[in-house]
Amino acid sequence: MRRRFQAFQQAPWRVQIRLTSGSMLPLIALLIVGGMYLAVNSRHARAGRQVLNLQMQEAELLRSNAEMGATLAELTSPEQMYQRALGLGFRPAYPAEIEYILVKDYTPPLPFIAPRPPASTNTGEGMLSPAYTETLGEWLLRWLGW
Repeated sequence: MRRRFQAFQQAPWRVQIRLTSGSMLPLIALLIVGGMYLAVNSRHARAGRQVLNLQMQEAELLRSNAEMGATLAELTSPEQMYQRALGLGFRPAYPAEIEYILVKDYTPPLPFIAPRPPASTNTGEGMLSPAYTETLGEWLLRWLGW
């Protein structure tokens, strides 16, 4: 096929628009992709910062909880409780002052018996076949006829 030639020349402004649009389109696409990349990375950075803040809060709460546990242990120690009871006017009871109450039809709880582990179905017998329970010395004595 023969190629047809254009009979007239394109206007210079049309050629410039065509060249400009052809070079600007990849540049605009690159700017859009870069903007999306920055938006995603800023979201990730914000989420990472929030995670760090939450971890710091967790560490602070754990430290505070440990301090409160130590304070409670100190306040409820036997020595402290005894001193506070004496300060409130209590004193140790003498054996004659102790009164026991009997409750009718009270049955004490049964003693704790630990259950057998589920995997222990051992009946007390060895796990080996009786054919393999003979020692080397017994086999030698039997082989020599003693």
